[in-house]
Amino acid sequence: ESGKPKEPFSSATIANRHIKHDQSTMEHLAAPAPEVEAAKADRAMSSASLTVAPVAPCEDATAESVRSVEPAMTVDDPKKFSPPITKEEASHLSVKVLRGSGIEFEAKAAIIQGGVKKDIFRKYLPAIFDERDFVSYGEVLRYMFIKNNCILVYTEETSPSPLYAVQISDVTMEQEDPKKPDKNSFTVSPRASTNEASANMLTFLLRDKVTRKIAYQVTFDTTSDKSLGKMFMDIFQRNAKQYGDEVITASVVGSNSKTAKNPKS
Repeated sequence: ESGKPKEPFSSATIANRHIKHDQSTMEHLAAPAPEVEAAKADRAMSSASLTVAPVAPCEDATAESVRSVEPAMTVDDPKKFSPPITKEEASHLSVKVLRGSGIEFEAKAAIIQGGVKKDIFRKYLPAIFDERDFVSYGEVLRYMFIKNNCILVYTEETSPSPLYAVQISDVTMEQEDPKKPDKNSFTVSPRASTNEASANMLTFLLRDKVTRKIAYQVTFDTTSDKSLGKMFMDIFQRNAKQYGDEVITASVVGSNSKTAKNPKS
């Protein structure tokens, strides 16, 4: 009854409860591992003793003489891998085709064909009539390309054919001294109130190898690219050498010599 105090468990009752608890716990334990036999190793089998065969003598080495071969040809030989362009071939090259075939130099430049034409007064009375002739840069602006042995000149970037093609082997090149220009050259876009070329204008004269007269005048505006002149000169010299001709570069020395007839460009 709830009102009566509980009697303490007897020692036998406590012992029975411990036994039942231990039996319940054992039921959830894993079974012990089965017994196995002790590991055994087979005895190593004896093998026959190793024998090494003696080194057999061999014949003395002999070297065959090297056979002669043909001389090597450099892969950059321009006459074989970049043959010269004839004037007939050059006359049909559009700017698009030219760029697609590979070019070595491309730039805008003021290009004039030939030198200043002098009348009798200028020829025989230079002190009175022989002043410098000038022309504006935009008036004679052209598109110029160098490929192999040719300088090709176009009026526009979309031109179907060049105005003319200059064979590098037919001319020599001189960088003009703006302080001492050639008396037969033009001053391109001179400075205000003077006949001197602007500091950014760099002129080269291409002379006929036979007559030594000015065949072409090339003037670059180097305002945005100071290396333009050097690039042109380096490629001209290299191609002249590769195609078997010597190029001459120098500063032109001439007399100080104004408005003239329009030049042929």
